[in-house]
Amino acid sequence: MNWYVLYTLSYKTNKIINNLNRNKDLTAFAPEYEVCHRKTKEVLIRPMFNNYAFVKTQLDQNEFNDLLLKMREENDGLIKQLKNVDTTALTEKEIEFFNLVLNRNYIVKLSHGYQENGKTIITDGPLKLLEKHITKVDKHNQCAYLDLKFFNRRINMGLEI
Repeated sequence: MNWYVLYTLSYKTNKIINNLNRNKDLTAFAPEYEVCHRKTKEVLIRPMFNNYAFVKTQLDQNEFNDLLLKMREENDGLIKQLKNVDTTALTEKEIEFFNLVLNRNYIVKLSHGYQENGKTIITDGPLKLLEKHITKVDKHNQCAYLDLKFFNRRINMGLEI
C-alpha cells in the first residue's frame, strides 16, 4: 500500500478528499487528533496537519500522477504533491507511525497522563507507545509535542493531564 500526501488550499481540502474518495482504488483522508478543551472538558477534533490530504492506494507513483492529471478540473484547490527524494509515497517508518496512532476513522484518540518530577507519564492512549518521544507538554492547549517530524513539521497530539 502506498501513501501519498497532497498540499491543498485550506477551504478546498474536504472537497478534494471527497472527489478522490469517489475512486474505488484509493482512500483519501485528513488525519485529525482529539484534544480536551481545558475549561469545558469537551473533546474536540482538530486537524493534525492543516491543508494536507493523505491518500492510501495500491497505485504506483505514475498511475497516481495520471489519476491526478485526469481529475485536475475537479481538484482545483490542489497545490502540489509533497515529495521525498524520489517519490511522494511516505516512507515505511512514516506509514508505520500513522498506522500506530490513527484509528479506523483516521483520528488520533486523546491520551491521558500525569506529570511527576518533571517527567510525563502516559496512562492510556496512543501516546503511551510514544512516551519517550514527548519533548514538551502544553497544559494550556492540552497537547504533547513529539520529537518526531513529518515533512519538517512537529507532530503534536492531544493529552489530558
